[in-house]
Amino acid sequence: FEAGPSLYSGFSPDRSPNPLKHVYQMIGEEPEWITYDKWGAYLPEAPEGYELSIGAENFLEILRRYGGPTAVADWNKLAEVLRPLAKGVMGV
Repeated sequence: FEAGPSLYSGFSPDRSPNPLKHVYQMIGEEPEWITYDKWGAYLPEAPEGYELSIGAENFLEILRRYGGPTAVADWNKLAEVLRPLAKGVMGV
C-alpha cells in the first residue's frame, strides 16, 4: 500500500490525478475502492504510533507534536508553493 498520492488525491474519483488510478483506467479495471477517514504511522519520533482522522488540522497537530519548532511554518510555506501546482494537476 502506498500512502502518497492516494492519501492526497484518492483513487475513487474518475478524474483522479493519482498515477496508479491511471494505470487501472488504461487496462480497463476498476477495483472496489475502500475509503477511509483515519490514517496512522509509526515514526522514530512516535514509536508508539498515532492514528488521527484525515484532515488538515489533524495533520498540523502531528507536525506540532513531532515536527519541531518550525514544522508548521515550513509546511505552510511548502503548501503555499504547491497549491497552484495541485490545482493544475487536479484540472487535468
